Amino acid sequence: MIDEIKITLRNVGLLLAQRGFLIAGNFIFAALVPRFMGPGNYGRYALITSLSIWFVLFTDLGLTQVMGRYVPLFTLQREKETLKKLFSNLLSVSLVGGLLSAVLYFLFTGLWLADLDGLLIATMAGTVIVRSWARPFFTLFLGLNQAARWGVNELLYRWISIVLLLPGFYLAGLRGACLALLLTELGVMMIGVWWGRSYFSWTEMRLDIRYLNPYFRFGLIFFVTNLLLSTFQRSGEVMVRFFNGDYVQVGYFGLAYNVYLLAASTIPQFTLAFAPLMTTLLVKGETETLRQWVDHLLKWLAVGGVLVMFFVLLLGKNLVPLVLGIAYQPVATNLLPLSVALLLQPLASISNLLILIYDQPKVALSAVGKTLIAFWIFGIPLISQWGSFGGCLAVLVASFFHAGYFIWRIQNVFSFSLRKWALTVGLGGLFLPLLWLRSSWPVNFGLYILFFAGYGSTLVFWRVITQEEIATVRRAVRPLFNP
Repeated sequence: MIDEIKITLRNVGLLLAQRGFLIAGNFIFAALVPRFMGPGNYGRYALITSLSIWFVLFTDLGLTQVMGRYVPLFTLQREKETLKKLFSNLLSVSLVGGLLSAVLYFLFTGLWLADLDGLLIATMAGTVIVRSWARPFFTLFLGLNQAARWGVNELLYRWISIVLLLPGFYLAGLRGACLALLLTELGVMMIGVWWGRSYFSWTEMRLDIRYLNPYFRFGLIFFVTNLLLSTFQRSGEVMVRFFNGDYVQVGYFGLAYNVYLLAASTIPQFTLAFAPLMTTLLVKGETETLRQWVDHLLKWLAVGGVLVMFFVLLLGKNLVPLVLGIAYQPVATNLLPLSVALLLQPLASISNLLILIYDQPKVALSAVGKTLIAFWIFGIPLISQWGSFGGCLAVLVASFFHAGYFIWRIQNVFSFSLRKWALTVGLGGLFLPLLWLRSSWPVNFGLYILFFAGYGSTLVFWRVITQEEIATVRRAVRPLFNP
């Protein structure tokens, strides 16, 4: 078990390093691409790429949860041949599903966005195919307790796309940009195939529905849950376009939401990296140790959320026009409600992880379904009234529904305390008066440093964070410096 913990912490440390490079990549992307394309073209680009990611989810079938739940058991029992059979069968499903999803994407997008070029939409349909085929290879590594390889998928995509996207748009407009994305997906897929080739078997490449049926039953509810969650995450641009009609407002919402999603998606990725460890703890009956890990994760994720929220509050209005250009100034305002929503994400992510290892997928389905309904109910009037900012407010309202319902239901499965999470967030609130001192960007930067030092000291003083936990974090991030 000690070795399992060390492997998990090493992979978590590498994930943190990857997120640092990913944040840098997204910073460069945000500084170059929206400014280069202009608000109108970027709005179109954001809409069609958001839709493509949503259609990729049709091929998932709960793949992440199946890998995270069953692969650790096969590894623990040293059943590699069984693992190869499962992976090869699931890959066959993804191949067929990718083709069908691409056709649906082409038909839906072509009929709805008739003002866009058909070749452009066809190229994006190609990215749906390739991403669907690459996804199983990277997801496999989550179950193998190699979360660093699982997470590198997104990092590779961002940096390769930065290299190809601007030349593509310069040479052929949006057509060239979409072709650049297709080439990016092909490059990422080739890397995933090379890494996962030892777990692939040509003889097992078939759609054995009878064999897959137990895994489908487990993954189906997670698949529907993921689909609804993706609809929540990706329908914002669609709703802004439908109820506001301005591609510029679509771009404002898309930029703000993508910044939020970069941080928000890090949290479930971070927590899922602990799925193999927690599954092993549950199998061995070490529930008290499991509860301690849940407590630590909730607390540290809350710390991260508070740090990000104050970064937006103190520096957002300075950095957005500097990075994106003055034309995107409304994005800074859009980030304010989204930064508050980020504080609720750890509650939902930890609950979702527990639901996975305790095999309670119906709870996740119910929670996401209610979240989506809340987003649509509140989103329609808010977007109609305030455009992209209204969409961000709707995300905040829906996040309250998501986290609240999750916490209420998960306590019946596995009880844990929210006291330290609430205390961690509450201690951050003590520094809100610093907002009255905001001025120029050097002053605001100094205020953030003051907040950072004061908040950290307060957490240690109140023993919310202990020296032992700090030592554990150091071990987790050590791979950043000693790979």
